Amino acid sequence: MRVAITSIILAITLALVFSLPALAQDSATITITMIGLNEISITLDKTEWSLGEVASNTEYETSPSIEWCTLTVQGTCNVNTFIVGDDAKWVDNPNDYKWTLSNDGSNGEHIYGLWFRISGDTEANGRGYVPITKTQSEFWPYPGGPGSSLAPGDTKQFGLRLLTPTYFYSGRQMQTQITISAAAA
Repeated sequence: MRVAITSIILAITLALVFSLPALAQDSATITITMIGLNEISITLDKTEWSLGEVASNTEYETSPSIEWCTLTVQGTCNVNTFIVGDDAKWVDNPNDYKWTLSNDGSNGEHIYGLWFRISGDTEANGRGYVPITKTQSEFWPYPGGPGSSLAPGDTKQFGLRLLTPTYFYSGRQMQTQITISAAAA
């Protein structure tokens, strides 16, 4: 987008260069005001959670549990944020074996649950841990929740909880991806 905006600015500048001598004779002043597009940018201070060996049918939480990672809005506009998960795949052969991500946070044979929880967000004020699914859902703000969009410079801390499958093939390194995205509010 910046390349396109720069090209527009250059085109306007070149057009004005050819007009300036004529305008200078009339002693006129030209003011051009341009408003750029909103820049949407978020960062996370943690991008990996390495658990090592895990047992079946066991819950694991990040440490600290709900202040583990900090999301920061670094763009120029207010944003709403979204989260989506994926199946966990065997690192050595991703097409051969996977754990399916549950659609409600529960687990089963080769099915795992994954949740997130935003610091300060309790069941008393709207929700506690929220399942991460393969369908994009609101991270912040969320429908009916006690918040609004995030402004430039705002932060939210959160943590993750994993519930391993009730049965899985051991000795395989599994890996999944969680995507947090932002859109202008």
